[in-house]
Amino acid sequence: MRLLYFALLIITNTVFAQDYVKLSGKILNPVSDSILIRYNDNFIAYSPKDFFAHIDKNGNFSLTFPVPHGIYTQATIIHGNKLAEIILQPGDSLVLSANASRFDSSIHYTGKGSEIQNFLAQHSIEKGSMNQYTLKIRTHINKEPADFIKSIEQEEKIENEFLEKHNVGIPKSFISYWTAYFQYYNYFFIQQYPQTHAIIKTRKYTDTIPEINFSVVKQMPYAFYDSLLQLPPYLLYLTGVFDIKLKAAGYTYYTNDTMGARKFQDSVTKLVYKLLPDKSAAYYMAQNLYGRARNQSVEKTEYMFSEFKKHWLHSEYLPILEKQVAIAEKLAPGQPAPDFDIKTPDGRNMKLSDLKGKVVYLGFWANWCKQCVGEIIRESKIKELTKNKPLEFVYVSIDNDTTKDNAIISKYKIEGIFHHADGEWKAKEIALYGVQSLPAYYLIDEDGKFAMQNPPSSSQSTELILAIEKLFR
Repeated sequence: MRLLYFALLIITNTVFAQDYVKLSGKILNPVSDSILIRYNDNFIAYSPKDFFAHIDKNGNFSLTFPVPHGIYTQATIIHGNKLAEIILQPGDSLVLSANASRFDSSIHYTGKGSEIQNFLAQHSIEKGSMNQYTLKIRTHINKEPADFIKSIEQEEKIENEFLEKHNVGIPKSFISYWTAYFQYYNYFFIQQYPQTHAIIKTRKYTDTIPEINFSVVKQMPYAFYDSLLQLPPYLLYLTGVFDIKLKAAGYTYYTNDTMGARKFQDSVTKLVYKLLPDKSAAYYMAQNLYGRARNQSVEKTEYMFSEFKKHWLHSEYLPILEKQVAIAEKLAPGQPAPDFDIKTPDGRNMKLSDLKGKVVYLGFWANWCKQCVGEIIRESKIKELTKNKPLEFVYVSIDNDTTKDNAIISKYKIEGIFHHADGEWKAKEIALYGVQSLPAYYLIDEDGKFAMQNPPSSSQSTELILAIEKLFR
């Protein structure tokens, strides 16, 4: 497997100064009165930026919006239920034409930056969006190691051949971006291969991984470039490369081996400081702290944050890390659970604090989240086993379709207190509890204080019941 010896011709950071892009155009047979541009402007946490433009009665629109300085930004155009991929760079001035009745096949661009967008539009027609590459790679994970490597290298080759065939006026910097995108997604799935392949073979979750599965990892190079920090698959590769390389070398520990896990993480940290260039190291440590902050003791989180500041006192990641550490401190065991108003589907008005004197299992969900719905259904077993205990299940939905919520509640006869939070991800309840993904769960004790963040889910029924039982007086 070849090394990536180039660096992109773009100087990047993860939190960027801003420049602007102009997108205007005309949509025939529009299915909505607006068009939306969405991209994620933070690689530590998902933080979508949305920019809207009104479509007039003739189908015309015009929108000028900020983009990060000096890099390519992968974005999505959304028009009703129609989606289109777009990769922007500062200074683009694009004119789009499309027919909503055959949206993908009709999109065409003119203006500055149009060469890249027309290339992407052609790729969507022939190959699908860039993100669909991950679906193609997943289909090869069931193959044995040697065949897996050959298969994903062939998929990468196909993408690069498409580029060669359609490379008309495309900047060299984008060619580098394109090539690196698929190469690092291959590296990322190589990291996933050992355990995922074992799970497919055994048809159950397992930590026991045959040594041969790690043979693919030994072929994956160390290939670190700060100039690739704008590239999502590079960031995925970066956050897992040392873990999987150590495991391939035989350095492992049992799931409940706390001391082993600590030593393993210490070994990873040493490799980060030794092998990563400065900006990549800062990203790795920031991502590591962000991910662990709320799943470990507050003391450990505060120590990791102080160490980060010693190395990167002026890091662009400090604001988001400060916020994450503050949330971890606010939600620590013993801290009062933030109160909020609850309005149930049957019209009752109450507050969360009205439930003091009972243990509360608080869950955030949405009807489009299949895992959420599945776990809520399985909670009936927990409710049956604790029906004579002072325990309440409170469910906060963040989607905008209460009809679907109520249909699920009725269909599966789900018992509990239900509340709909207005504003979806911008709901005040989301901010109060620092919810960053769904499903999200919290255990609150009889005094209205946090007992546990991220308690066991209903699929871990024994562990969940034990955690709840400890809270009864």
